Amino acid sequence: MISRRLLRIKVLQIYYAHHGRESIDIESAVQELNRSVSSCLDLYFSLLCLLFAFRDIEEERITNSLNKMLPSDEDLNPSTLFANNSILKKVEVNKQLAAYRSNNSFNWMEQYDSVKRLWQEFRKSPYFEKFLAENDESLKASRKILCDILDKDIAGNNEIEQMLEENNIYWNDDLEFVISAIIRYIRSIKADSDTSSDVVTVYQNNDDRDFANQLLKTAIIRGNDFDEIIEKHIKNWELDRIAIIDRLMLHLAMAEFFEMPGIPARVTINEFIEISKFYSTEKSSMFLNGILEKIYLDQKQSGNIVKTGRGLVGDI
Repeated sequence: MISRRLLRIKVLQIYYAHHGRESIDIESAVQELNRSVSSCLDLYFSLLCLLFAFRDIEEERITNSLNKMLPSDEDLNPSTLFANNSILKKVEVNKQLAAYRSNNSFNWMEQYDSVKRLWQEFRKSPYFEKFLAENDESLKASRKILCDILDKDIAGNNEIEQMLEENNIYWNDDLEFVISAIIRYIRSIKADSDTSSDVVTVYQNNDDRDFANQLLKTAIIRGNDFDEIIEKHIKNWELDRIAIIDRLMLHLAMAEFFEMPGIPARVTINEFIEISKFYSTEKSSMFLNGILEKIYLDQKQSGNIVKTGRGLVGDI
């Protein structure tokens, strides 16, 4: 489910948390990494459950409207478009989701007042008013309204982020990635889709699991060696003057250079440049690009880095 970029970010977070200790228990660090990665799956299902919580509140709104002592015409003819969303009906029968809803302690309805208020705000959004006005019951319309809610209102919502953070500290940086994964899944659902047996896995394949674990282990084991190489390529600077997060990103990039021959150097450099834009200073991307290119070319010329197969694509 999650991308290599998010795996790199999670490795960076765990490496940062453990860096500077007199001794690092590598296996404990790897276990913490795997817990952090696995938490993405919990967030995935939690966000799906939030959509169902909104649907339940919408059903309650309809019931309350119909039961008013003096109902208006609108109360007597409420829109059931969202309450009857056909995509949610298809997703609801998924066995993996059902197991999560049965076994997980996190329940959005325990924060009923907040969730209800959020839903009332979302219903006033221009895209939702357009959805109601078009009165389209098609699968396409059902798919689009869910994607709009996720992309336009749940993503970047500070209150939802705070509720998630209080439940799981690992979810801070996962929201954007997981929302994208849910949107991809929703868009993949067709009229004849049988979603009951769909299974979501946190790693896209075993290679991704091995990649993340090896990246962290290599950085921990070879961090001091990498520092010595870095020092050779920083003119008029001392190692301690490099921002710690930049230094750790250099370590991780070098771990890919030296230990992962199938990953092109340019891919590694570009990935950490992009990560630095969110996790470091404004000038970090330029610094990382320059020094990583120097290190790669020098170490490749010395025979210490050997790329093979796909790792040779677009080599520097």
